[in-house]
Amino acid sequence: MLGISVYAGMENSIDEILKYMEKAHSLGINLMFTSAHIPEVKENFIKDFETILKLSTELDFINIVDISKGYFNQLDLRRYKIDYIRLDFGFTLEEAAQMTGEYDFGISVNATTFDRKQIEQFVKYGGKLDKINASHNFYPRKDTGISEELFIEKNQVFKEYGIKTMAFVPSNYRRRGPVYEGLPTLEKHRNLHPIVSAQHLLQLGVDSIIIGDSMASSEELKILSSIRDDITLLPIELNDNLTEVELDLLRQVHTNRSDPGEFVIRSQESRLIKKEDITPNNNGIPRHKYSVTIDNEKYNRYEGELQILQRDLPADDRVNVVGNVKEANLLVNTLTPNQKFKFIF
Repeated sequence: MLGISVYAGMENSIDEILKYMEKAHSLGINLMFTSAHIPEVKENFIKDFETILKLSTELDFINIVDISKGYFNQLDLRRYKIDYIRLDFGFTLEEAAQMTGEYDFGISVNATTFDRKQIEQFVKYGGKLDKINASHNFYPRKDTGISEELFIEKNQVFKEYGIKTMAFVPSNYRRRGPVYEGLPTLEKHRNLHPIVSAQHLLQLGVDSIIIGDSMASSEELKILSSIRDDITLLPIELNDNLTEVELDLLRQVHTNRSDPGEFVIRSQESRLIKKEDITPNNNGIPRHKYSVTIDNEKYNRYEGELQILQRDLPADDRVNVVGNVKEANLLVNTLTPNQKFKFIF
């Protein structure tokens, strides 16, 4: 499941936020994270926050509200459709457990810091595990996001208890203040295209992905909403002066052969579906790791062969270098035999 984040009282006007919510909803995105606990908010925060909750109710978003105890006591939660409260400062574990019996909404625990001992204690206090999920932190300051190894370790605990997990990816369009360095869960995702980060999280077994920053672009929303289980989407940086026949091949869905080479991913279809001859173009130049190449007519029977390199190879005038997928290396490194992939220009 894919979600967005919206923040009242920050950089974006309430009109921008409401349009953003409606745009996401039109693309089938139905999960929303918002916060009632940001120190830097402006005076219009409470009014805008309640306006956001009202539209969220009308659009039937599944929403998660990050909240401190002080604001929890001020807000009339029964006026809005709130699905999960992510408890911030001021709540005890016993209070959280009691809420699962007293309120219709569920509890979103902090997946990054909540551990097995706390889960067991939560159950002893009468907490209902079927009313909680686990949402990882995001990390505004550069270099502070968690490692992939810790992420996997934490998620494994929640899977043992049947608890769904969520994590955040940053946007490259409009980042949230006051630091403006992205809001990822994993540090390695901070400056990647969100389509790479999101698919990587899915590979690691997370159940829901939320764009952490204050606003993604329309293009990012469209691409993220197109994620499929059966096709890996790879952002590609194209070389100049590509021919239409090369571009046509790059637009197709490809399948990594069942017998890929030791050093290359090979398209199963490309030689069969090329529409015209592949003339020499951008050929005889260095082929670096993660280059995307298409064999030209000089390679005879291999003309049209599309490859993604997994190591540096020497220049070859029979091979056109059409671009690279360096930014998608996390995904390229995990492509398996018979797995489908498609390039995103």
